[in-house]
Amino acid sequence: MKRGIALGIVMTIAVLVFAAGPAPAQQPIVIKLGNVQATGDIVQTGLKRFADLVGERTKGQVQVQVFPASQLGTEQELLEGVQLGTVHMFEGSTGSVGRFLPDLEAFAAPYIWRDTDHMLKAVRGPIGQGLADRLVKAKGIRVLDFGWLFGNRYLTTKAKAINRPEDLKGMKIRVQPTAIYLETIKAMGANPTTMDSKEVYLGLQSGVIDGQENPPFVIFNNKLFEVQKYVMLTAHITQNQAVVINDKFYQGLSPEHRKILTEAAYEAGNFQNDLILKSEQEYLDKLKEKGMTVVQPDVKAFREATKDVWKKVSEKWEAGLYDRIQAVK
Repeated sequence: MKRGIALGIVMTIAVLVFAAGPAPAQQPIVIKLGNVQATGDIVQTGLKRFADLVGERTKGQVQVQVFPASQLGTEQELLEGVQLGTVHMFEGSTGSVGRFLPDLEAFAAPYIWRDTDHMLKAVRGPIGQGLADRLVKAKGIRVLDFGWLFGNRYLTTKAKAINRPEDLKGMKIRVQPTAIYLETIKAMGANPTTMDSKEVYLGLQSGVIDGQENPPFVIFNNKLFEVQKYVMLTAHITQNQAVVINDKFYQGLSPEHRKILTEAAYEAGNFQNDLILKSEQEYLDKLKEKGMTVVQPDVKAFREATKDVWKKVSEKWEAGLYDRIQAVK
């Protein structure tokens, strides 16, 4: 009798399990990442690699959706969104992130980097990690990587070539709304004008601004060659980008997924850095083909004109930060 009851219970459980069917698959975690760069910019290739790496290594359990070209807002709106948690991730200039931690503006100081290797050692080393720790504690924004190279920023103008800083006198040059960018253009002798990136083309076309500054691939992909004549190889800022995430969201992920995100950001950064370094001459040649004149200005004069810019904004930085960056070997 007992054996019959037991058999009946087993059969009943089996029927119930069969009727219920297989357990529902776990819904993937979707991460929304926003930036302001154009869809054709090289950084989007890097972000696709990042998304692919995360998807592959989590077996589809975490999916990164990239929203380029200001689809989720301006840089300021995106960064505020990351802080509030309404946007999961942001990729963009460390100068922009400097609105939340002014020390990060040091990474955008004119001519602060000897070369790309110097930059990567600083931003991915103890200096960058220390600033990343402060940012997450103060604002809840976690840095996955500071080492995404955006490229050398070059001046462009329409009316005349610029050979020395004094040639910029009276000209309105568009810059990001970040103190160190404003001070850099001001030190060069121009009038800095803040403007969202998606408004630059129209601003140049209408004459609201006389010029702007960006890496060659940005100039080309945004078709600024249609409204600009000259590109000056000033390389006044070698810009690195930050990949950041809302820390509360990050901490809600499993340790394994957190590790995958961090490693993927680093690897994808190296991948896109190689593309950036290989692309500069290619895009300068493309700009020439579109009718732009490439000018080799007196870079020494630009270095001299901007050598003290960092001092004008460094009162909010850690003491000795600029010198520690310069000392990195």
